[in-house]
Amino acid sequence: MSKLKLNIKDNVRHNSILKKTASRICSTQVLYGASFVESEIDLLIKSYVDNYLPSFLIELGIKKIDIDLFNSITTGVYKNMSSIDNIIAKHLSEKWSFNRLSETEKSVLRLATYELCYDKRFKKIIIINEYISIIESFGGNPNFANGILENISK
Repeated sequence: MSKLKLNIKDNVRHNSILKKTASRICSTQVLYGASFVESEIDLLIKSYVDNYLPSFLIELGIKKIDIDLFNSITTGVYKNMSSIDNIIAKHLSEKWSFNRLSETEKSVLRLATYELCYDKRFKKIIIINEYISIIESFGGNPNFANGILENISK
């Protein structure tokens, strides 16, 4: 997680931005975990907040995340997953199927797509940059993600 901490802090100018970035990372982790278990999203969120969030906050050196953003995007993706997956699949190249994406890539792209197409609280460039940084922090290809998210944002 130290590499993740450095990547986030290197890209942050203000503590409120860090809280939003941390919220998006937490959402990514919850959705990733949800891909392996069958459970209600509210239970998965509660489990994450109770068991993993405290150590994540310590690692980042912050006191809290933007809990409203965390809850709304996590539940929003979960409730709209089928249509979000269709949007993502439609914007992949013909040589790349949705099923070829890793669970991490799916989680990140789902969240970004949700914010771009459903939530719309933040500017598109902010959303795209946030999730490109997140996917890169988790070992994904930022250029691949950028191409998909740019197409979805149009």
